[in-house]
Amino acid sequence: MSEPSPDPRELRLNAALDGELDDDSARALEQELAADPALAADYRRLEAARDAVRRHGRLGPAPRGLMDRVLALAADAVTADAPPTVVPLAPRPLAPRQRLAWREAAPIAAGFAALGFAAGLGLTALRPPDASRAVADALVADYARAAIAGRPFDVASSDRHTVKPWLAGRTTVSADIVDLAAQGFPLAGGRVAVVDRVPAPTLVYRHAEHMIAVTELPAGTAGAAAKAALTTVDGYHVARWGDADLAYVAVSDMDERGLEAFVAAWRDVRATAPVGAAPGGAPGGAKE
Repeated sequence: MSEPSPDPRELRLNAALDGELDDDSARALEQELAADPALAADYRRLEAARDAVRRHGRLGPAPRGLMDRVLALAADAVTADAPPTVVPLAPRPLAPRQRLAWREAAPIAAGFAALGFAAGLGLTALRPPDASRAVADALVADYARAAIAGRPFDVASSDRHTVKPWLAGRTTVSADIVDLAAQGFPLAGGRVAVVDRVPAPTLVYRHAEHMIAVTELPAGTAGAAAKAALTTVDGYHVARWGDADLAYVAVSDMDERGLEAFVAAWRDVRATAPVGAAPGGAPGGAKE
């Protein structure tokens, strides 16, 4: 019985998730995702599965059964009646004595290859997980998903008194909304990002044609603080900073200087806010 043909739609989605599409194909897929809710749902399903594997997958030595199958395939590949899925390297069948030599040598070579593969997996499993990279990966994936779906925010508003209560009912962190309109970074809205299964408020700011998504996490969240202030993940720039109350992670497609300017503006406005006043906004007694 032949194997079922792969779904070309799913192949394209997987290629997009792996960053293998060229610019024209990526733009075409973005338009299809925006117009086809079922396709967008498939994309989100595959992305969630990939992220779950990255966060929770555990690598270990290759199972003995897998090693046995690799050895068996290696031995079968050199026989004169090789299966159609194996492309013979020689145009003519090997002589009987040559076939015998290959039969004896192939399992040994395949054994070394399988053992090397298993050893590599074992060494990978010994490496401690990088919490900092996991947080960055999760938030970059969230940013990319929102951009592809054409919905960078769940609540669209430049009014902090609209965005803050909307987020308050859906997250475990009280959003710290800084008004940066005067600095050239007006608030565009907000959405909820999930970091390590915890819903966190994400504020979306606009700068020209770019978006900056700032996710706020409890101070001390593993991976939220990093020695490097600015990193790059899958082509997106990620900035991390914090204060006594919250840790902030910003993701954007802006260049590094633009994102650095945004972070500097945020920190300046936040630091100069009067005691009891909302950063860049009304006094603390004002109704949220």
